[in-house]
Amino acid sequence: MSENYSTMSLDKLKREKAKIEKAITAMEAKEKKAAMAKVVAIAKESGFDLAELVGNTTRAVKKAISAPAEKAAPAARKKKKVAAKRGKVAPKYRNPEDSDMTWTGRGKQPIWVRDYLAAGGTLESITI
Repeated sequence: MSENYSTMSLDKLKREKAKIEKAITAMEAKEKKAAMAKVVAIAKESGFDLAELVGNTTRAVKKAISAPAEKAAPAARKKKKVAAKRGKVAPKYRNPEDSDMTWTGRGKQPIWVRDYLAAGGTLESITI
């Protein structure tokens, strides 16, 4: 495996460098994953979640906590819940000054609702 790099072309050296960098990155990721699994196992043996010990600060920590150390059987794996898409909702409130302006009651209050409430109005009085 010992090659004389001084005899290689620049193009070949660059290809070798790319291969080596890719191998290094893959090896680092593999070792990092193994180390995280060990840390999670030690925390569990001590009766703690890793998040309790280090704080839930990184995506890698969250992933390591939720993933079992060994691969679980397919029946034992938890299925990810897919959030249902919400359909359109009919408006509940109408601006008394401009009937084209409505609000469903979901999300952040529009400025006209805030202004109306600040002026002493109630949501019940603008309900459609």
